[in-house]
Amino acid sequence: MRHYLFRKKGYFLAFMVLLVVSGVVGTLFSLVMSALIDCAGKNAEELLWTLLGSIGYVILCILLELSYRCMRAKVLTDARYSLKKDIFAALMNRSVADFDAGNSGEYMNELSNNLNQFENVYWGNYLCLLESLMSFCAAAAICIALQPLMLVLMIFLALLSMGVTRLSASPLEKSMERFAESAERYTTEIRDDFAGFRLIRSYGILPAILRKYENKNRGMEDANRRNAYCRIFCAYAGNFVGLLSTVLVMAMAAYFSMKGRFSAGMVIAFGHLIGNIISPIVSMPSIVANFRASKPLQERFRNILAKTDDMDSAKKRHCCEKTGSIAQKPNCLREKIILERVSYGYREGQEVLHELSYCFRVGKHYAIVGKSGCGKSTLLSLLLGYYPDYGGSIFYDGAELRELSRECLGSTAAYVSQDTFLFQDTIWNNITLYEEKYTRQDVESALEQAGLSEFAASLPEGLSTMAGENGRNLSGGEKQRLSLARALLRRNKVLLLDEFTANLDRETAEKIEEKIMELEDCLVIAVTHRLEPGAVSRYDGILDLDKPEMT
Repeated sequence: MRHYLFRKKGYFLAFMVLLVVSGVVGTLFSLVMSALIDCAGKNAEELLWTLLGSIGYVILCILLELSYRCMRAKVLTDARYSLKKDIFAALMNRSVADFDAGNSGEYMNELSNNLNQFENVYWGNYLCLLESLMSFCAAAAICIALQPLMLVLMIFLALLSMGVTRLSASPLEKSMERFAESAERYTTEIRDDFAGFRLIRSYGILPAILRKYENKNRGMEDANRRNAYCRIFCAYAGNFVGLLSTVLVMAMAAYFSMKGRFSAGMVIAFGHLIGNIISPIVSMPSIVANFRASKPLQERFRNILAKTDDMDSAKKRHCCEKTGSIAQKPNCLREKIILERVSYGYREGQEVLHELSYCFRVGKHYAIVGKSGCGKSTLLSLLLGYYPDYGGSIFYDGAELRELSRECLGSTAAYVSQDTFLFQDTIWNNITLYEEKYTRQDVESALEQAGLSEFAASLPEGLSTMAGENGRNLSGGEKQRLSLARALLRRNKVLLLDEFTANLDRETAEKIEEKIMELEDCLVIAVTHRLEPGAVSRYDGILDLDKPEMT
């Protein structure tokens, strides 16, 4: 994770130069004070010139420190931006099966609480370590020049400090891990409660929900309190070493002053150097403890970044191997989809589909029927490549589904699900899904096919009207037809429909279904819970999963 600080090498190099220069200049300020004190008893002119030089030196110190702090903020901001981008991309690049294994509350927690915590205990801590080392080295060099025996004392104090760190760091690491886990549970809790707001009010279960929330809230804050206690303990253990170091160093400085080895100015200078020597030693226990405390967070982020989507890691040669056919187009299908003894279950030993074999041909229309739970929606998910761990084989023409790239599948199959999701954005963006290649005529044609022409004309701001959070400004039927419009807009080879007329009245549903059946050079596979007798003749094949054979 340290490499995120080095990604922009020019900025980090500038940061290191400013760190060294500002650290050395700041440490040498002790000699400026020494020069001012040594002016005592001399003439006013010498004092005046020393004063003016000191003021100029102070201005230089401030400018260098200001530049360093701005560059430090820049380096941290870029590192945070890059890690957030990589984590979000890694999560969104997972297969559906891997993504569903977690939950959105966990993912949001990684990108908010855990990442902010990581910045403090690792990246910020790493930069503090560099600052401490620079301060210590510069001050130590001056002290050695004044009195080499001071180095022996500093090494002793450093060893004492590291011993204290070993005793205090382990509890802090464990408390940090417990806090991260409780924060994740808390985030998941509030996400569920907000998502279930209507359910909570409808069933009058608010008191129970408040009690449930209180337990998660209390658990998180208790973990936070215990973590704070561990941090306080580590900090004061470091303070103890720091104060003890101050006493011992000042005692030795007083001894050398008694021996006449220091001028009055040098005594003051050495008093200033004590802070530059002791502060890094005092901060070392906390720095080491924070590094250890960051290990659980580092491990979490590494696990997220290490997971790859099975579809992306599989061989993608199908899109480029066959010259003159698929290689010329992004889609993966020209003729047929073949299922050969396909089996799948969400849990081991409980198959939803068992050795299913079937053939879907491009240009034909198929209905999938069967009782609830027989695997109708699961079959569509398999055709979309959501769950690559199925048994048997699924062939898009001559290529096995697991070998196809996500780009091929995404440009080949369009999907309309039972539960429509809409972004909190305009109607236009929800239909085009942020792709700029579609014209207004394309969008209006898709809306007409989905039976939404009158709806679009009635919108107060046209297609620039906001859909609201998950389409809350729209009815269920409007949302489902918008989902259909976005699928029809793409004109893909395969159109997968899962109960796509569930929220529509019979007349509207029949009109839309008729338009879909008019689609040519497109494989339409529609899942329906109940197939009306009059609609049977519209389909070229019906796959009944209660008795999987072509009818």
